[in-house]
Amino acid sequence: MSSRNASQIVLWNEVTPVVVTSSTDATPVVVTATAHGLLTGDQVQINGHTTNIAANGIFRVVRITANTYQLKDINSGASIAGSGAGAGSSGVMVKAPKIILCRDWRHAVLSVETSGSFNGTFKVAGSLGKLKSDDTGSNGITPNFGATQSKSNPYSFVQLINLDTAAGVNGATGVTSSGTDLHNMYEVNINALEYLSLILTAWSAGAITVKALLADNL
Repeated sequence: MSSRNASQIVLWNEVTPVVVTSSTDATPVVVTATAHGLLTGDQVQINGHTTNIAANGIFRVVRITANTYQLKDINSGASIAGSGAGAGSSGVMVKAPKIILCRDWRHAVLSVETSGSFNGTFKVAGSLGKLKSDDTGSNGITPNFGATQSKSNPYSFVQLINLDTAAGVNGATGVTSSGTDLHNMYEVNINALEYLSLILTAWSAGAITVKALLADNL
């Protein structure tokens, strides 16, 4: 009889996202998000920010006030520069989920629980990592989930299977709800991916908890 190795990882724990109001097209980028709740050293994930798109992705923050913070590279600590297109607007921020190293696991299941009449969408993202030629040494080999997809930042969205209905959820569609709380489990089609994480792509109400179970034999 084969043995079963497994690991549980909490990606979000009753996280309430915050709408991003604006950002400065400067170095470092300064983000405005009312009552953001972040402290210096926290990691934030921003998605859907327009014009100043350099503010999208995962960053370490330096808190300025209760409503503003600076963006820093999560590995090097260097200040993040604006995109050069002007001040940004819109989008949503959340404390960054963990990036899971999943290459040694055959299966991944997500447990999704929301509260507060959740209204929003999140997607599962996966990657094989950066090419060695695109690894600068300071940014590491993991992609910056939420930042612009490119050759030097390769990731894509991953299909899910609802374990209740057996319905497939296309990666680009994601898990979504319009004012109704979710209590679902999904199998992730990891297909020998190297890295796995979540990206919140829309939100207007509610809190979200997502836990992952990784296993090598079921």
